[in-house]
Amino acid sequence: MKGKYHFRVRSKRALFDFSVRRNITILKGDSATGKTTLLHMLYEYLRVGRESGYTVSTDASYFVYLRKEVGRDWKDALFSLRDTVIFIEENNDFLFGKDFADVVKLSGNYFVLVNRAPLRMLPYSIHEVYEIITAGKRADIRESYHEFRELYSNYPVIKHNKIRNVITEDSCSGNQFFGAVFETADVISAEGNGNIRSYCNSRM
Repeated sequence: MKGKYHFRVRSKRALFDFSVRRNITILKGDSATGKTTLLHMLYEYLRVGRESGYTVSTDASYFVYLRKEVGRDWKDALFSLRDTVIFIEENNDFLFGKDFADVVKLSGNYFVLVNRAPLRMLPYSIHEVYEIITAGKRADIRESYHEFRELYSNYPVIKHNKIRNVITEDSCSGNQFFGAVFETADVISAEGNGNIRSYCNSRM
């Protein structure tokens, strides 16, 4: 899968409006913020359609893994899915394991993972960690309006940076780190903090 997929999930009381942009999306937030409600609405519409009392408008195929309803191993549930946005509720221990990380990397599906704890085995972007916010009533709709808000929006997107030169104190771990992060910049060691000023002056 590639690109952005939009979801509009609606009941008589609530409207969730959001897009999924990458293969791993993390949905965080405290209890009672709407995470479980959203997954329940998606699941019930997938199961019985409009008889659920919900509507789901999307340009993607999707699947919802709710542990207590599925009643089978997660691998069996996800194995046959292709080009699908897969929503998985929290409190599933397999989310923290290497087996699941390998499946995510190789499957070609998108995953929306509801989880408050760090998922250290997965290479997700800090810019794809969201929380659900409630915007209250809007003039153009009857329901309360909910959307995803980027949790770490104050962090810059590294690949869009315009930094050309980085000077570090020495050539150890800090230099190696910035060399990996700013691949297109010239990362230089000043060989000691006393030399940083002269290095800066020589670059001006």
